[in-house]
Amino acid sequence: MRLRHIEVFQAVMETGSMSAAARLIHLTQSAVSRAVANAELHLGYPLFHRAAGRLVPTTEGLTLFEESSAIFERLESLKRTALSLKSGEQGVVRIAAIPAVCHKLLPDALARFHRMNPQVTVEVHTVHKRQIGAELLTRAVDIGLDYYTIDHPGIESRPLGSGPLYAMLPARYAHAVRDDLEPARLFELLSEQPAIALTDDDPLYATFLRYCEREGFRPSGRMLVHTSQLAEELVARDMGWTVVDFRTASLRRKDVIVTPLRPSVECSINAFFSRNHSPTLLARRMSETVKAVLTEGM
Repeated sequence: MRLRHIEVFQAVMETGSMSAAARLIHLTQSAVSRAVANAELHLGYPLFHRAAGRLVPTTEGLTLFEESSAIFERLESLKRTALSLKSGEQGVVRIAAIPAVCHKLLPDALARFHRMNPQVTVEVHTVHKRQIGAELLTRAVDIGLDYYTIDHPGIESRPLGSGPLYAMLPARYAHAVRDDLEPARLFELLSEQPAIALTDDDPLYATFLRYCEREGFRPSGRMLVHTSQLAEELVARDMGWTVVDFRTASLRRKDVIVTPLRPSVECSINAFFSRNHSPTLLARRMSETVKAVLTEGM
């Protein structure tokens, strides 16, 4: 029996007549009759016979009804799943993001996304910048999140938000740090301790170094770590200073102090997609959620 035969057969069995079955599955009565006759022709035996003007299933029909019910239920489940995927009500969205985004931005974005899409599974890959492009191009993820751009012809960048870069210092500098701190005074403070920078060509620190070159400042010493979270913890323990994005700065930890670079240095956060594959509905929805969280926090 074909799937169409099973759908019509189930409708007739459930309603007890060709006309009621036709109304149930939105076909004409003649179409239902033809489908039943066609099924019986392929099977080689009748599924129904008439008794006192009523359709009565044959023994074979009853046996097939019992066996085909499970198939029909799976078919209906498949239809519901297909509709849910179209509307974005369920499915999977896979994200690749650098540690700083995972620790500071994604928790709020994922909480909001989950409230709006409770049936969707979210898979987060915490990776370094150079790995985001590879994960997108191999379709291991649907969306990437990082600062600045990814220079690759196969990667599309979409801006989510931007703001200034900040220097983060130990809390003991609170008395000396103001939002309008002049560059010369900031550099004096930064010269007292080593810079804590990320390995793997951290884009924030690289941007800061270009800023230093323009301003004629050279950091004294450097400590290299692999995650921004570790860099912040080391700053909190008075082991040096680091550079953070506007989102991280807005969280205002009590054991550190932040001040914007002067003159201002912009930092952008972007969503990345593969150019060879259209972003899924869920990936676009995730991008919009991250953008909304960023906008509200600025």
